[in-house]
Amino acid sequence: MNQSDFLPGDLATAIQHYRCCHTCLSKAGEALMTNNFELAEKRMEDFKRSLNVLYQLKRRKEQKVELNAIIAALIDRGIDVEKVVLMRNG
Repeated sequence: MNQSDFLPGDLATAIQHYRCCHTCLSKAGEALMTNNFELAEKRMEDFKRSLNVLYQLKRRKEQKVELNAIIAALIDRGIDVEKVVLMRNG
């Protein structure tokens, strides 16, 4: 897991879901080895839920980076970003 893929405030949640993904894969493999397909399927569903959370957290970081780049570009052009925000919020 690359910690820089997540916002600092999301890191604990990301670690929790990363560990859950590993555990679910392991449990699904064990269930598969004993021909317990129903349990294997349930663990894979759990895996997918945690993976989806990881995708969402990573996307949130990407969006923050993109927003910061836009703000920096506006500031470089001499645009008062605080005024823009105030005007938008009316």
